Amino acid sequence: MKYVVIVDSMSNIPEHVLKARTNIKQIPLNIQIGRESKLDLSKAEELNKFYSDNPLKTETNVDATSPTPEQMSVFIVNEVAPFYDYAIFQSTSAALSEVFSSVKACAEMIENDARTVRKMANNRSPFKLILSNSGSSSSGQTLLALYTDALISRDTPPEAAVEKAEVFKKNIKTYSVISDLLKARARMKMIGHKTISMRSAVSGQLKRDAPLVSVCNDEFKIHHLKIGYKHAIKILFEYAEKCIDSGLNIPIIHVSYAGKIRDLHAMQEFQSLQAKAKENRVKVISGMMSISACINYSAGSVSLGIAPKDMTTEPS
Repeated sequence: MKYVVIVDSMSNIPEHVLKARTNIKQIPLNIQIGRESKLDLSKAEELNKFYSDNPLKTETNVDATSPTPEQMSVFIVNEVAPFYDYAIFQSTSAALSEVFSSVKACAEMIENDARTVRKMANNRSPFKLILSNSGSSSSGQTLLALYTDALISRDTPPEAAVEKAEVFKKNIKTYSVISDLLKARARMKMIGHKTISMRSAVSGQLKRDAPLVSVCNDEFKIHHLKIGYKHAIKILFEYAEKCIDSGLNIPIIHVSYAGKIRDLHAMQEFQSLQAKAKENRVKVISGMMSISACINYSAGSVSLGIAPKDMTTEPS
């Protein structure tokens, strides 16, 4: 029995993790910068160049959208179905993105086409596509994918692993410091939050406010709005350290940064988190955000995925 866990590129799984976890694959979102349309990038070398050039700084016409049902079908039928018996697709939160609805719309067609492809290759074993809305985004998606992969790699049957993952995902929180308040307002309006007026957004942008927000179980929350970037970063990583002290459901924390990774590693607050994690045998995975995530969050933003045992504690 061969399996694969599929995530979209909003998950920001670093290239080195994808190379180590060969049963996890990432499907790219569509991005547009100016007049150029292309697929999202995930390789470290490509992302380094992107953040060095910083094309989003001067370009106003940018967008990141879900793969179309046709793109979903081509990806799974060509790159997954011939080689795997089970494909577990874990999308970005359905409350934030159309990825889940896109793959759901073509799931039956994918399974039919997969059977045809496998039959042509004299593979008579069935192919199963299992869909899951992660209820999370960015770094939280990474935790769910790693958890699911670990279960199946230890001989948990795929269906049982998915059931356990559906329970586990309720314990995952994704916190983000969004460096651009105007983009934060646009993102919140997209999912129905109208708590930030244009006047407040412009004022906050001038003061360099950086909202601290979270996604958990498809619920989007604003924890701090009128707060400076450095203060928000401090609060975020101090919260992660508190969670390590009180216990984690999985000893992994994922941090993604919309910029060069060396800039993240230079932050004293991040260094402190790394030291605390090492003392407690918690693995901190860090990497650069994909372009699609950068478009949604803005350059300089930070995302943290964590699964605390105490779900009541929030950054303060």
